[in-house]
Amino acid sequence: MLVALGGIIYLVGFIWMIVTAIQTGKDTSEKVIWGLVCFLCSPLGSIIFFIVKRQGLIPLILMIVGIVLTVAGGGFNYSFGNMPTTP
Repeated sequence: MLVALGGIIYLVGFIWMIVTAIQTGKDTSEKVIWGLVCFLCSPLGSIIFFIVKRQGLIPLILMIVGIVLTVAGGGFNYSFGNMPTTP
């Protein structure tokens, strides 16, 4: 349940951060660059965007909370003990 909730919260923050990055650019090239940075390098790109532009704190917090909830719910838990072995 926490994994699904964390994923939804992360997705909302992710989309919100991209929209914020696109809206804060001065010209088209800056808007595209920040939008791509936040999209391709998320969440690190979103942290860099917040440090440079000082905007987008709430979407960044949502993304971090989504990641924490996903990890707390076992979303990134891989069981290597049950992997099949090759002969």
